[in-house]
Amino acid sequence: MAFLDGSSPDRLCKPIVEHIESLGVQVRLTSRIQKIALQKDRHARNFLLSDGNIIKGDAYVFTILADILKLLLPEEWKPIPYFNKLDKSFCVPVINVHIWLVGSFIIVLNTIL
Repeated sequence: MAFLDGSSPDRLCKPIVEHIESLGVQVRLTSRIQKIALQKDRHARNFLLSDGNIIKGDAYVFTILADILKLLLPEEWKPIPYFNKLDKSFCVPVINVHIWLVGSFIIVLNTIL
C-alpha cells in the first residue's frame, strides 16, 4: 500500500477529473438530481437538477447513495432486474476519522492522562 504525497483531492481526484475533461466530458460536482427524464424507449433523456438546469448527454455517470437512487429511480426502470435488486439493499452511513499525529505523541498522551 502506498500513500499519496499530498491531499486526496489534489493528488488523486483532480488528475482524474482533468483527464476526463480533456476527453471532452463535462464533470459537475455537487449537483443534485431532482428527476431522471426518460425517452419513449426507456433510456435516459436528461437529468433535471434541483437548481433548474437540465443536463443532456450521450452517457451519464453519477455517484449516489442507494437509498437516494431508490427515490429517483423512474417507475419504468423498477421492474428491470438490475434495478429491482435495489429494493433489497440498504445504506449504512460511514464516517471516516483520520488523525495525523505531528510531533511527540507521548508528551500529549502523558498530558491527557
